[in-house]
Amino acid sequence: MRSARRLRLSSMIAAAMLMAGCATTRSTAPDVTPSSSATSTCTSTTMPSTTSTSSSSTSSTSSSAVAPTTVSPTTVSPTTVTRTTVPRTTVPATTTPSGPSSATVWRLPTSQHVVAITFDAGSDLGYTQSVLDTLAAKGVAASFGITGAWADAHPAEVRRMAAEGHQVINHTYTHHSFTGASATNPILTTAGRQAELARAEATLSALIGCSTKPFWRPPYGDTNASVLADVGAAGYRYTIMWTVDSQGWKGLPAADIVTRVLSLASPGAILAFHVGSASQDALALAQIIDGLRAQGYTFTTLGDAYGL
Repeated sequence: MRSARRLRLSSMIAAAMLMAGCATTRSTAPDVTPSSSATSTCTSTTMPSTTSTSSSSTSSTSSSAVAPTTVSPTTVSPTTVTRTTVPRTTVPATTTPSGPSSATVWRLPTSQHVVAITFDAGSDLGYTQSVLDTLAAKGVAASFGITGAWADAHPAEVRRMAAEGHQVINHTYTHHSFTGASATNPILTTAGRQAELARAEATLSALIGCSTKPFWRPPYGDTNASVLADVGAAGYRYTIMWTVDSQGWKGLPAADIVTRVLSLASPGAILAFHVGSASQDALALAQIIDGLRAQGYTFTTLGDAYGL
């Protein structure tokens, strides 16, 4: 009876928070000085903070122990799934950007056993529904870098991400390289870069109900000093890179993805995956979550990590 009351109360709180839209709640950690120009991000559905403790030993995981789950890419828009509890860990943010340029973030500012799962969406729908189903089943909130073009093509999936407590960050509109280093498109001007971000922001914010600022992920990871200055001036104070690249986009098999991520994970790691059908990241996700938990890790989003 008592559990049922708690469940009904959690559901009521979740609905109220979702309707509330954006929030400006910041971390109260004494060593945090939030940037005055930081923009509020979406309120999580229900995100009870938990304290992470470092594991005294690190487990060794073999990819041959469990065969990866077979999942087929979906072409069907998912129905919205109501989920009212997503355990997250608030990480004390010890650094903020200095000056007008965006700060490049390769890992979270913590020594705790906490990691951030991030997915990029910019090609096809691929395994998106499977990824979201797995995250829901495991009770993990992730951060999704989404292009505006992908969001225009798959608005139901973007809405589902927000409804289920995941964070959506700006991945530009067209996925053009901002430096020209990794693609054949011309090097974008300041106006061109900011237009890419603004167009994606308009699409994404209309779907999730709040701004993607201050986080963005550069296409191909291409940045330089002028890019950081241009995006910082546009309000994107944190340029999100990664600590561990799953390399699923390179065609790595699911079993090898599991081994790679579990062996390279470390406190504060930002794990980079893709939802597209060219990658088997979705097939490896459940084993990765289980393996990281066995090593003593908990999970957070970028906004929670920085108290935004």
